[in-house]
Amino acid sequence: MSALDYILANYQQEKYQASLAERKVLRALVHTLKKEELLILQKKLKRGSSKWSVGKVLCDESTKVLGKRYPKKNESISALLKAFTDKQSGKVAKARAELRERFDKQSFQTQRKILQAMLSASKQDRVWAYKQLSNGWDDFFFEDVKNLWEQYHEKECVAVIIKHFPMEYVYENLSALDTHGNYTNLCIKLIHHPKFQIDKERLKEDFVFYGHPEVEYLYILAKSKSKIEEGEATRTLFNQMAVFINIVNTPPKFIGNRAYNFERQIEDGNVTTKHLEFVSCVLWCMGELGLVEELIAFEEWDNMVRIKFLGSEELQYMGNAYSSEEEKELWHLFLQTITECLPTEYQQLVQVKCSSTPKPTKEDLLNNNPALNSLVEKLGLEIVRY
Repeated sequence: MSALDYILANYQQEKYQASLAERKVLRALVHTLKKEELLILQKKLKRGSSKWSVGKVLCDESTKVLGKRYPKKNESISALLKAFTDKQSGKVAKARAELRERFDKQSFQTQRKILQAMLSASKQDRVWAYKQLSNGWDDFFFEDVKNLWEQYHEKECVAVIIKHFPMEYVYENLSALDTHGNYTNLCIKLIHHPKFQIDKERLKEDFVFYGHPEVEYLYILAKSKSKIEEGEATRTLFNQMAVFINIVNTPPKFIGNRAYNFERQIEDGNVTTKHLEFVSCVLWCMGELGLVEELIAFEEWDNMVRIKFLGSEELQYMGNAYSSEEEKELWHLFLQTITECLPTEYQQLVQVKCSSTPKPTKEDLLNNNPALNSLVEKLGLEIVRY
């Protein structure tokens, strides 16, 4: 059996998946392959091997071997541009792929040439060029992009127009640009235009930043470096706190793309509302808007919630090990604590009852706190029961 056949027949075995040491022979075998065999191995492992990390490891190893033995000799950019623009060359697809791959490493002037060629080509090439220009605008392309927009009205071009074109041009083309969920970005662009008024009801249609119009509006103010009424961000934060309490009955498993373990937070004494996604979003906006006093005030409020929750008799009564049902009760206690710490006008917005475990008696606290019970006996204290 050849080295190539052996690798392909065996790389999916569990032992190779589980152990780095076990893979050493397979990786060594890669180095014995000829160029044609290395290319076959790459082709076989490049697709469908994500389930087996070994497949990716061996594919990467073959790429390294090929690079060392047969270093790639790059064609000049001018030769690639000639092949790309000559539709009869038979090399358009290959030239396109290489131009895109090498784009970021080129000089400013060479990048301009590549973008000009892409903007003059097919729709897929224009879309790629729009993306580059959206992230790194160059006024050199103003007329080209303007003409392409007015000719094709491609949705992929809209982001470039809104982000980089003059405010007056965007306003004059507002009806054509106000499509494909672009309203938030249009508001950011036009917020200072004397004839433009933000329709907050429209912010319910699509969300760029967060799934609620009040927070989306804060984002618009933050991104446009606008002024904000004193206390407006804090009002939004507490309004959203009430909304959250009303709809989230159990601890979330994930916040954003991060796992959320409420029980672990309690154990670490790190209970905070700052973990909650909407809070993070509003705090980011506050920072962008320079709201120092409101940020500090929220920090103190959040610390008050933490101290009140961790010091509650109900929490002490429940001890340290929680069942799934008790974890839900703890969450309700946390929501109740938040509610009690909210200013009165926001407490009135809370519609759900967050009552948790019944308030414990002193006898309950003693039974669940051996250290305290021992101290009572040692000092000969008497527990007064009401």
